[in-house]
Amino acid sequence: MSWPPRSPDLTPNDFFLWCHINALIYESPLDSEKDLLAHIVESAATIMQQPDIFERTSHSLLLRRRLGIEVVGRTFEHLL
Repeated sequence: MSWPPRSPDLTPNDFFLWCHINALIYESPLDSEKDLLAHIVESAATIMQQPDIFERTSHSLLLRRRLGIEVVGRTFEHLL
């Protein structure tokens, strides 16, 4: 069975990297759009300073791919 082009099971940015960015952005309350934009810029800079962030994203993708194969395409979120 072929995977859909944007399968959420195989899109690491949707699961690992974006969750990490969101955690950084929303770790403190936001009062305005200006605060949100500042938090986004700060979060992006923080992520770029973490040399292993993309390696961890890659590992997350490989784990999801392996689990997807093991469960023959069924749901595997509970295994993560």
